Formats: sequence, structure tokens, C-alpha cells
Amino acid sequence: MVVPCIWERFDLAKMRISLNLSLAKKVLILVFLPVFFELSFLAAVYVMLEQSEAERQRETHAREVAGQVNALLRLILEAGTSSVLSYMTNSSTYYRRYRQLSENFNAQANILRQLVHDNEHERTVYSRMAAINLRVMQELKSTDESFKLGDKSASMAVWLKMQSDMADLFKLADQLVEEQQVLQKAKTSSQAHYREQVKALIVVAALLNIILAALLALYVNRGTTRRLKSLVENTQRLAANQPLSDALPGDNDEIGALDLAFRNMAGALSEALSKERAVLENAADIICTVDHEGRFITANPATMAVWGYSPDDLLGLRLTALLPPDQVEKTLTALQAMGRGKDSGSFEAVIKTKSGFLCQTLWLVRWSENENALFCVVHDITESRRIENLKQEFVAMVSHDLRTPLTAVRGFLSLLTANAYGQLSANGLQSLAMAEQNVDRVINLVNNILDVERLEAGQLNFDLKDLLLDPLLGDCIRVVTAMAEDKQITLHCVSPLRLTVYADAERVTQVVLNLLSNAIKFSPEGKTVEVVTSIVEGDVQISVIDQGRGVPAELRGQIFERFRQAQVTDGKKHLGIGLGLAICKTLIEQQGGTIGVEDGPGGIGSRFWFRLPEGGKIN
Repeated sequence: MVVPCIWERFDLAKMRISLNLSLAKKVLILVFLPVFFELSFLAAVYVMLEQSEAERQRETHAREVAGQVNALLRLILEAGTSSVLSYMTNSSTYYRRYRQLSENFNAQANILRQLVHDNEHERTVYSRMAAINLRVMQELKSTDESFKLGDKSASMAVWLKMQSDMADLFKLADQLVEEQQVLQKAKTSSQAHYREQVKALIVVAALLNIILAALLALYVNRGTTRRLKSLVENTQRLAANQPLSDALPGDNDEIGALDLAFRNMAGALSEALSKERAVLENAADIICTVDHEGRFITANPATMAVWGYSPDDLLGLRLTALLPPDQVEKTLTALQAMGRGKDSGSFEAVIKTKSGFLCQTLWLVRWSENENALFCVVHDITESRRIENLKQEFVAMVSHDLRTPLTAVRGFLSLLTANAYGQLSANGLQSLAMAEQNVDRVINLVNNILDVERLEAGQLNFDLKDLLLDPLLGDCIRVVTAMAEDKQITLHCVSPLRLTVYADAERVTQVVLNLLSNAIKFSPEGKTVEVVTSIVEGDVQISVIDQGRGVPAELRGQIFERFRQAQVTDGKKHLGIGLGLAICKTLIEQQGGTIGVEDGPGGIGSRFWFRLPEGGKIN
């Protein structure tokens, strides 16, 4: 076919206006261009129809004028003839006919005058005819009067004069009729010409409409449809992990912006996949996917380092092949439960490595809808379990093999202090006091370690109830009074309200004693340590304020962590391993409270505070 070849060779890009049109503007062009063409066509047809109608009206006018002139001429002839015959035959019938025609003449003349009113030439001819008509009518009247008087010779003279005037009238009438006939023929020809023009315009408009529709179809196909197909193809290529096709040609419209955004997204996705692949390949943990039957679908290279199996060795292999017999049922039950529930979770399993070593693992599992499989991250916890066991053994040893002898030693030292074995010398008493202090410190250290382990294991019970703070704080101050007197430190309690807290009395006492001991330990001699209670944000706040070295702002977020202490700046060595504040923090938080530290009043010293829920008022 010739036409397809022509269209294939037709380069629409040469016709494309070099403007950056948006898609919305292109749509407007596609809509309004055909509308503009159709409106132009309708306007042209309307103009031609108006011209044809005008020609038709002029033709009708010519026909009406010619007809009316002929009617007037007939009236004059009939009136004159009836007048003559009425007196020649002395017939009343012809006379009545004459009178009737004379009366109709003026009405018909008015009609003709209205018809020629808008045409100057016709109006001039009509004026001449009207003047002659007036003379003829006067002559008819004169003839009628002469007949009535019996003066036939006078009437005949008038009648002959009337015949001359009627000849002039007929001549003007014939001229006007001929002009109207010529005009009528011309207008008929013009109407035929306009009809032909309308037919030609309709044919041309139809052809142009077809051409415009074809061009717009090509424009849409090239500028929109084809580019959208390219976008769809690129999405399929991206889903199939294939390279994208070339960038879309054309204007920088919304499709171009979408293509650019899609390519940027594809680039970012490719980069993210590369990073993900790098993470998977270099991860220390095993990352794999397992189907609903327990077969490995994918696995990262970490399997070689942890289990001794390469990823290729595991593909298609059932997980049960790596499990000891006593672990098979438990592990498969956990996997199948997560697969059925399409949920995430974790479980532990023992894996038999390629070398026969039993590896304890923690599986973090999540159901993947896209892969219809379980996405698993397997962490080797063999070493952490070994360390946990060692820690438990250490705690058991400390609890049974260390604290018991220390308690016995502390009891023996108490007997020596009570002179149960005789009076000691001054040096002996001094050495005994030092020994008691060291034993107390070691016992306190052992108790702190045991408290930390019990808190971690959730084995520390809390007896929560309403506590009146005044007597509890008073007891705490009395406990540390001797320690404060040794450094000449004054203890002061400010508790203006009889406040209660909902907490465990033993644990609150433990926290207050720890904060008071630290305040005394880090305060210079001769200073004051205050305990202040107040209501802050609906909770009861207990503050321990010292005038010591303070806590640097950069350490306030770390000082409540284990084995953390504020940096010593006073040149003195302070004993402790940094567990006291960590224990205080855990004890307060498990009772629903908060704890913190800030500068003391005026920026001097420190204010350690903790808040607990307020209890009922005690009267």
C-alpha cells in the first residue's frame, strides 16, 4: 500500500513546534484545534447561507415587484375598459366593476410603494409611474364625468389622452418588470453558485477534517501514546531486572518529567539493591529465605563462615538436614506457625555445622508476601550463650562461695569490736575499723552485683503501697549520720508537706541511702547536704543536694549507666565501681518513676532527684 509508506516516511518531528508544552496544554490543543476548525467551517457555511438567503430574498423581491406592477397595470386597464363599456352599453355591471377597480387601485399601489421603498432606483421608477397613474386615474374620473354629462366627444378626447399616458405607464412598467426579471435570473444564478460553493466547502471541510484527525492521531501516538507505552515497558523491564530503554524523546512535559523521575527512581533502586546485595554478601549474620516446606531458597555467603556450607550447598536443601534429631519437631513447628500466620517472630534452634559442631542460633523470621516465603536472619548466639552461662556460674559462685565467708568474717570482726576476745590496743582498733570498712565495701559490691542480676532476670519483687516520706527520710538520714560526722558535714531535711508516694519502702530507702552516701562522699568537709521534697508535674520529687564538685553536663546522660563514674577532679581517690546509680535508675523506673541530675542551687554542687507517683494523703 502507498499510504502506509507515506506515513512511515512522514517525519512528524519536523512539524513539532519547538516549545516546552505541558501535557495539559497539549490536551487543550488537541481539544480546541478541532473545535476551532469546526467553528471556522460553521462560520463560513453560515456566511454563505446568509448570502444565499439574501440573494433569495432579492429574487423574491424582484418577483413580487414584477407581479405587483403587472397587477396595477391590469387594474388600470380593467378600470378604463369597464368605464368605457359602462357608458357605451349603458350597463350598470361595468360601472360597478369600474368603481370597484378604482377603489382597489390605491391599496395595490401602497403595496408596490412598500416593496420598492428600500431600493432607490425602483423608488424613482415607481415615483414616475405613480405620477402617471395619478394622471390616468384623474383622466378616468374626467372621462366618467363627461360620459355622465353626455359629452362623448370630450370624454373621447380625454380617453385618447389617457391612452397615451397609459402607454407611457406600460413602458415604465415593462422597464421595471424587465429589470426585475433580469435581477431574478441573476439572483437565481447566484443562489445556484452559493449552493455549489456550500457543497464544495462541505467536501473540502470533510477532507481537511480527515487530514486533521490523522495528524492529531499521529501526534498523540508519537507524543503521548507511544511514550506512555515506553514507560509501561520500562516498568516491566525494571520488574524483570533488565536495563531500561533509551530516554523518551519529546517535550519536557509531564510524561517527560515522569520518565525522568522514573529513571531517577530506577537509579536509586539499583543503587539500593547494590547496597543491599553488598550488605547481604558481607553480613556476619546468615540471611536466607525458606519456603513453606522448609527448603532454602536463597542464602548469603555468611553460611560458609558460620556453618561451613556454601550458599549453593544450601539451595533446595531442607532445614531439617541441619538440625539434630531432638530439634526437628520444635523448629519446624515454629516455622510452620509463622508461615501459616504470615507473621514475624523469633525462635532459637541448634544447627549442626558441616564440621559436626553444634551451633546455637537465634532466628528472626518475617513472612514475605512477594516471595511467598519466610525471610530469615540467623544470628550465631553460641558465644553469647557460653558467656551467659559463665556469668550465671560467676553469680552463683559470688552468692554462695564469696558472700557467705564475707558475712562470717564481718560477724567475727563485730565480735572483736565488742571485745569478745579481749581488749584491743589503739592500733588494733584502728586496724579493725579499716578491716570492717573493707569487708563492708566488698559485701556491698557483692550485693550490688546480685541486685543487678536479679533486676535483669526480673526476679526482684516490689511491694508497692502508700508510704509517708517524713519517717522514711528520717531513718535514712540517721543511717548516714555517722558517715557525715566523720567529714563534719551537716545533714538537713526540708519536707514542708506530709507527702506520700506509691512505692516499695525498701527500694526507695536503698535509692535515698545511695544518693546520700554519694553526696557525703563527694562533698568537701564542713559543707551541707540537703534532702528536699516537692510536687513536680503531679509527681513527688525527692532531691539530694550537695556542695561538691558537681557532674559535668556531658556526663549527665552516662552517669546512670553501669560502671560509669564522674571524672575525678579533686585529686582524691574515691572507691566504687559505678553500679550504685545504675541500680537506682532501674529501681526507680520499675516503680513508674524517673531519675536525673542537674546543677545545684547557684550552679554549686549537684542536685540528684527522682520522682515517684504520689500516693494517698495520710492525716
